[in-house]
Amino acid sequence: MFIRDNKRDGRNLKTGMNAMRYGTVALLITLIWGCASSERSATVDVRAVPTPVVDISRYENFDPAPYPDTPLDTLTAITHDVPAHLMEGRAAEGLRSEVPGFRVQIFSSIERNAATEAQENVQSWWRRQHDEGAVPEDIFPEGLPVYNVYSQPYYRIRVGDFLSREEAQALHSVLVRHFTDAFIVPDTIIITR
Repeated sequence: MFIRDNKRDGRNLKTGMNAMRYGTVALLITLIWGCASSERSATVDVRAVPTPVVDISRYENFDPAPYPDTPLDTLTAITHDVPAHLMEGRAAEGLRSEVPGFRVQIFSSIERNAATEAQENVQSWWRRQHDEGAVPEDIFPEGLPVYNVYSQPYYRIRVGDFLSREEAQALHSVLVRHFTDAFIVPDTIIITR
């Protein structure tokens, strides 16, 4: 009967595995060493290599003489169909835009009818003041813009379109004489360029 010694078999297996590892490493080193060259690579100076001169005259047979180069006539007027206001840089002229600004608020109410009545009163009062010359000519000569702005639950009557608070102050000083509760508020205004 044959009895095996497990300890000795385990040691032999380990030894065999180690030998395989070392052999693989030795093979890789040999391959890498064999691929490496002992000679240095030579660099070639590109400027030293002469470039061949190619004579293309036998391939090129185009004669430009039949095609004279006529000078451009710079005195001819150019006509086009572009509108004049675009050519003059006035493309945005008459364009209405909504921008942040200021208005003068003169009335606020929950009642819609009261707000509409106040709006009509402001417009008629302004026309009378303007006709009498009580307001400066440079403040809205074409008529005072009056807006009925609704923001729940209030109807607010606001006048003017001003980019700065200082501009709104000039109108406020005129309006406060008749509308004592008038004050300047920031608002989105409409401007025409």
